[in-house]
Amino acid sequence: MVPHVAALVTRAPAISVYDYWQLNKAKAAAQKAYLDKWRSLRSPASGREADILLTPTMPHSAVQHRACKYVGYTKVWNFLDYTAAVLPAGEVVKTLDPAKSEPSVVAYVPRNDLDEWNWRLYDPESMDALPLSVQIVGRRLEEEKVLGAAAVIDSIIRQS
Repeated sequence: MVPHVAALVTRAPAISVYDYWQLNKAKAAAQKAYLDKWRSLRSPASGREADILLTPTMPHSAVQHRACKYVGYTKVWNFLDYTAAVLPAGEVVKTLDPAKSEPSVVAYVPRNDLDEWNWRLYDPESMDALPLSVQIVGRRLEEEKVLGAAAVIDSIIRQS
């Protein structure tokens, strides 16, 4: 394994089968809560449930290897066993993103330590041409729906 992946895998001590099943019970409860929340979301126009979620994949563009510290935008869907697909959605363009020295950017105050970490990564000059992406999320066992939505969203992205 790559060193930083090995560190994640070997970080926790071994647990008993009983403790493992308690974790699985907690996971099932979290999955049920998320499903209930999803099913409660309705379109104001049609009253239908949401088919998919279109979300960011990261709080930033692609970054240098090992510079990423937060994976909450993707990890939650793995935990819930939801279906997700990631699509390229463009790239950073240094002439479109404000420099850190611009007044509106200088005034930014990070909300917490993780936000500060991500903020320090921001540099339109060095990030120029790095990829951006979006994530399409569907509920468990909805691979076909997610792939269909991904095809439509990808064609829209490519047209723009």
